[in-house]
Amino acid sequence: MSALFEKLAAAPQRAILIFGLALMLSGNWLLPLTDRDETRFAEASREMLQRGDYVVPWFNGAWRFDKPILIYWCQSASYRVFGENEFAARLPSALFTTLTAWLLVRWGWKIADGKTALIAGGIFLLGLHVAIIGRVATADMAMIFFCTLALWSGWELTRPENSSRKIWWWIFYVTLALGFLAKGPVAWLPFGGLILGRAFRKYSFRLPLVETLVGLCVAAALTALWGIPALDQTHGQFFAVGMGEHVFRRSTGVIDGHGFAGALGFIATLPLYFLTFFVSFFPWSTKVPGALKKWWPARGRDELGWYLLVQAAIVFAVFSCVRTKLPHYTMPAFACLALWLAREIADEQNAAAWFSKRLLGMTIFVAVLTLIVFPLAKPFLLTENLWRTVQPQVRPETKVGCFGYTEPSLVWKFRSVVTNTVTLGPVEAAQNFLTNAPPFVLVLPAKDFTKLSQANGIQIHGLDVVKFKNWDLTVLVR
Repeated sequence: MSALFEKLAAAPQRAILIFGLALMLSGNWLLPLTDRDETRFAEASREMLQRGDYVVPWFNGAWRFDKPILIYWCQSASYRVFGENEFAARLPSALFTTLTAWLLVRWGWKIADGKTALIAGGIFLLGLHVAIIGRVATADMAMIFFCTLALWSGWELTRPENSSRKIWWWIFYVTLALGFLAKGPVAWLPFGGLILGRAFRKYSFRLPLVETLVGLCVAAALTALWGIPALDQTHGQFFAVGMGEHVFRRSTGVIDGHGFAGALGFIATLPLYFLTFFVSFFPWSTKVPGALKKWWPARGRDELGWYLLVQAAIVFAVFSCVRTKLPHYTMPAFACLALWLAREIADEQNAAAWFSKRLLGMTIFVAVLTLIVFPLAKPFLLTENLWRTVQPQVRPETKVGCFGYTEPSLVWKFRSVVTNTVTLGPVEAAQNFLTNAPPFVLVLPAKDFTKLSQANGIQIHGLDVVKFKNWDLTVLVR
């Protein structure tokens, strides 16, 4: 295994690109879109193509303000090449994940050697959370890619001795703009690391005020090329809802039960991410405390190590203060930690063996999950069972109403055929839907269907993955 490691370390960029693509693309076509965010992003990108509106995303016939535009552009482009399917929806995330690992390899090669570079890329790819979320059809991995590029370019930009500062200046501020288009203001957290570097180590971090202000104006102007048309088209609602609901309210309140309300709840969840880190960054997290203890005496001399840890600490600190808590919020820190940890352990005598064993173990885990567990799970999924049963009877003009069970995955499935929007609502609204002329499809929980109609419906059973709950549904097709 050591011989193979040395061979791969001789060409780490090629090795990580091939390995990353194989890992991230494996089984992406086998598991249906079941997560709520996945189906919302995937469907909004499909509606972008249907409408020809590349400024404002739509979901099920209504504006969608949850995230800026970049991921929808990427998924729509993927659909044009590979068709409107699960694989195409997840492809941009898989590519961004692999490219983030490649960036770390490039950076690691520049500052150290192929061994450090390969370890950094492998640590990022096969941390537990990245290995799972890295293939999911959401905006997270696009944002993390641009955050990582901002981290690297920001470091190079602030080097007093760097003769290529102008190039890195452009890369940094253009990257800030693209990161914002991927997932909003969170992508600008790397700029905070530069500010802290200038504040605490001013002789090691060059950050002239005028060129910084000009750079921020460039980033803002590039963002505005999309933002101004989007605000104009939505009469300002994209900012009001996107920033107000999905940034400010998420920061100051608890959304969808992801956190605890009240002052005590806020205090109780402050250390949450420092605990979930050991699961999210597994198996590498077990090495972090010892590496930190080893690094600490040299902290004053290691500018890059200090910079990487400060950038990671900013992510953890900011999201610890955000009231809504989800484990994947801290993933932008993992690229910093991957490179930092690789630098700390690369010179250890058993580093290759330690890394290789864990890389192999995580690779086997991902392969089993995606190539064996995914196909085995598919027959038990509720939306999949429902769609497989009614698909032969669905036509483009069919009207669809889903009441009591309103997962976005239903929209993704039905709108692959129907041209109408899918009606989603509470059980009480089902009676009015029955007044529609055929053809229509009515979906209700079985216990409520008997109260509504004496007609014979199709019985469907399966697992709602989002709520991890088994449902019995009745479907009336006319």
